[in-house]
Amino acid sequence: MSVIKVFRSAAFTDLAKEMNRFGAMLQFETEAVFGKELVTQALRQRICARRKTALGQILFLLFAGRRLAGMAGPFTPTDDGLMNAVCLRDIGQRLEDAGYAIDLTVRKRALVFTPPGKQVLVLAQHNGYTLAALRRLHRELVGGGAFDQIQVFTYLTPEGVEELTAFLYDPPRRSPPIDVRELAVFSLPRPTPHREATLPTGVI
Repeated sequence: MSVIKVFRSAAFTDLAKEMNRFGAMLQFETEAVFGKELVTQALRQRICARRKTALGQILFLLFAGRRLAGMAGPFTPTDDGLMNAVCLRDIGQRLEDAGYAIDLTVRKRALVFTPPGKQVLVLAQHNGYTLAALRRLHRELVGGGAFDQIQVFTYLTPEGVEELTAFLYDPPRRSPPIDVRELAVFSLPRPTPHREATLPTGVI
């Protein structure tokens, strides 16, 4: 006869706070950090839920988990929102592993870090941004003086990033070119267990 173990809600507090930090976590990463048993129980006791996405199984908080993390009310994320949260977490952890402090409070779904001499806004979108969106962000946030540089991270292939940025840095028409020192786009490898969490060349 199997025994089902039930955890008190407080046992999930650290998991809920960590999951809430960026908005979502890959299941394999959550199990590596908190253990498979706790994650299984968190799913069973509806602290979090699981969604199958193009990046794999992603976990996000349900109402009970959001309460443990100090958040009010229910929230149902989209698949894109979950994958973007995973992408932001990916680069956020890489920066922290490299010794940089990150600030998640300046702008929603973004982070800020400050390498010597500049303030950098980091945006993450798993499938990249449109050219129009990147130009608008550059104009408003760098041109407006809020940040020295925007760094965009995506799971597009390096070839996809090169194709996108060609129209930013060397536009074929009358659009003014954007300086890579003011807006840089980086490709991240899709997350897998035991991956190397290093920073792409050019981030710092």
